Amino acid sequence: MGVRKSVLHVESATKHPFESCFADLGGHSPERALTVLTAAVHAAQREMNAFVWITEALPGATLKPALAFGTVGELYRSYTRPAELGRLIGVLRS
Repeated sequence: MGVRKSVLHVESATKHPFESCFADLGGHSPERALTVLTAAVHAAQREMNAFVWITEALPGATLKPALAFGTVGELYRSYTRPAELGRLIGVLRS
């Protein structure tokens, strides 16, 4: 007899950590969004409003409201700080 999966079984895919900043990525990959954000930070657009930036850089993407009112620099820090903490914890455990 074969093993059948339940109809209600949902396989969870691991989400990219940057996805937590968005309500909807608008069809863009999280890697692409992060690449464009990093380019904006390096292009001295840190003080630009995050909502204005996202509508120009990633059409169709929607930031979570708390991040949309901030700047590009704040959006970048909201992703990099938890990522750096995760790496630090991993190093400390080694």
